This record gives sequence, C-alpha cells and structure tokens, in this order.
Amino acid sequence: MKSTKLTLFTALFAFTLMLSSCSQRLVDFTVISSKNHGLKFDKSKGIRVKGESFGFLGIGANIKDAMDNALQSAGPQYDLLVDGVVKIEDYTLVAGYVVEGTAISSTDLKAELGTKGFEDWCKANAIFDATTANN
Repeated sequence: MKSTKLTLFTALFAFTLMLSSCSQRLVDFTVISSKNHGLKFDKSKGIRVKGESFGFLGIGANIKDAMDNALQSAGPQYDLLVDGVVKIEDYTLVAGYVVEGTAISSTDLKAELGTKGFEDWCKANAIFDATTANN
C-alpha cells in the first residue's frame, strides 16, 4: 500500500513538472541601443516581427540570435528593431529568448530624416556607421 502511494505521488509530481512553464519579460526597448534617442519617424512603414532562440536547458540560446531571427523574418531591407520587448521563456527542459519589435529600414529612416539628420543621429547614439547603412 505504501509503495502504491509513493508511485502515485511520483507520477503526479512528474506530470506536474512536465506541465509547468514560466515566461517573464526581460526588457522593453525603443531602439535596440543602450543610448536614449529622440528620434521621430513614421513607424507605420515598419512591420511587427518576432524571433526566437531556444535550447535544451537554455544551452545555446541567446538574445542576439533571437533579434537576428526577428529581423530576418521581416526581410533583407529591414535592419533596425524599435518598440520591442525581450522575454525569456522557460519550459521543462527547454529555455530561450523571444524578441518582438517593429522592424524598420535604415534606408527609409534616412530618407525621412535626411542624410545629414540620419548621420547625426547615428553618431550621437553610436548605433552604427551611417555611411555603411543601406543606401
């Protein structure tokens, strides 16, 4: 009788563990940068994207891959993420990162701000070299 209760308890514990999961928000971002910006542009030209990076016990998962996957899903002309969220998701034996944001094109941004305004913004925020951005 005692063995039956222990077996039932073990099976119930294992079943509960298999169904458990966790998700928590890590960070929200306006532009994927550690600097503040005062950029005003038309976000309706971008598209909402999602990228993921998961691994067994979280091994091999990283935020950069999740961001890259999000940008790649938008298309080759998109190279910036704005108004985004980074989450960590943890399930039984699997963990990783999910990145969601609005993908925009630096070419469109440059056209909207003007070349000089775009280069000044890039220098001020140390985002990337504006001269190598899509023309």
